[in-house]
Amino acid sequence: MKIKISILTILFFTTLISCSQDKLTKDMAKSMVIDCQKRESYSKTRRVSYGTVQQWDIFKKKFPNFLKPEREFEKLGLLKIGKLQRIKGDMGFKDSYEITLTPKGKKHLLKSETDYKGEITGKFITCEYKFENIAEIHEIPEKNIAKVKIRIIRFNETPFFEESKSTPKEKFEIVMFRKTTDGWKLCEKK
Repeated sequence: MKIKISILTILFFTTLISCSQDKLTKDMAKSMVIDCQKRESYSKTRRVSYGTVQQWDIFKKKFPNFLKPEREFEKLGLLKIGKLQRIKGDMGFKDSYEITLTPKGKKHLLKSETDYKGEITGKFITCEYKFENIAEIHEIPEKNIAKVKIRIIRFNETPFFEESKSTPKEKFEIVMFRKTTDGWKLCEKK
């Protein structure tokens, strides 16, 4: 009999804790989003090739805009394109350029990878997004989670930025909060 009462008591308190009335308010969600954003910035990136960049003659018709973005970045002072070198290879001739980053371009470089031919693919920051406000909160009590719709706005556009559908001035995102014994959580503190 004591065991049944103990089990019922434990089940009662577990149910009471998991179904508590701790509502996630807009102010609570806002402070957690701002706290998480301090630790991890949300930025968009773009890939640009530099180092030894080559194009075979047989691909010139298929890719007529070869080096078009790189030439635009050179005009902005982000890259320096070296002289054209014509190289004979197994598939005919190819154009080869040595492209280097300027100090202005290096400032926006996030990371880079070099392939076996010496071509480097750099990942450059184009813009960043920051939290603006909480649009809505949808709690799902049976799963101890909440879906929160936040509005973020674009700022800090770099010279690598290009206006597109993937980089709107403002956008909405859904972030998941989870309810724990310590309250609502969005990101883990490191």
